[in-house]
Amino acid sequence: MRVVTSVSSFVCGLFVVLALSGCKAEPVEEKSPFLPNPEKLQTIEGAAVQKVWKDPTVSLLEYDKVIVVPVFTEKQLNKSWLERNNIRHMLGDDEKDLIEFAKYTEESFKRAISRDKRLTLVDKPGKNTLILELALVKVVPGKPIIGALGNLSNLTPFGLILVPVKVGAKAGTDSGMQASVAIEGIVRDSQTKKVIGMFADREKQKAAVFNFNDFRTYSNLKQIVDEWADQFVQAINRKPGDPRVQDSKVFVPVNF
Repeated sequence: MRVVTSVSSFVCGLFVVLALSGCKAEPVEEKSPFLPNPEKLQTIEGAAVQKVWKDPTVSLLEYDKVIVVPVFTEKQLNKSWLERNNIRHMLGDDEKDLIEFAKYTEESFKRAISRDKRLTLVDKPGKNTLILELALVKVVPGKPIIGALGNLSNLTPFGLILVPVKVGAKAGTDSGMQASVAIEGIVRDSQTKKVIGMFADREKQKAAVFNFNDFRTYSNLKQIVDEWADQFVQAINRKPGDPRVQDSKVFVPVNF
């Protein structure tokens, strides 16, 4: 009984630590051609994205309408052999999947804006209107076969014992075995076309005891995009003195 209690305490303690810490995905080092002035980007501790810049003379609160243009995917950054290879790549569906994922990304941001009480989604330039331009610069889909085996093995007696180690390794490392995606964004005034904000971020899939998203190639990436969309809306609505927009969690007990 004491052994069971000790193991349970250890597992619970480890999960608490993972929930409060963990390793975020590393920023993309290779330069993409999308952002007009990437040297302006800054790393701000505690920010929801890895790099960001905003024109200090402009208040985003002056804008209450947003145009979301189709997502740019033409210039993909290099991927390693491990990042590149998955079942969809073997079937030759990379380009088709990327187009569909870009459309999902566009629609996710549109949904987040449409749900907001202050913002209105529009399709024409005008007063108090922003243009949001997005680029998916590096897309690393999941590996469903490996993901399924890894999750199902956690349900066995031996696998259950190893859960803390396996989950800790996923949370603490950034590997080509994990699904990840890098995004860049430009925010413009719709009338002047002046750039008033830019951001860049890269996120990897969440570490979890059981991850239902591992069973589908793009489910983890869609979850990341949905979180980005919500964070964008929060950032547009953030007032002076408000807390910073929170970054997404690296670890969750069960992910779906």
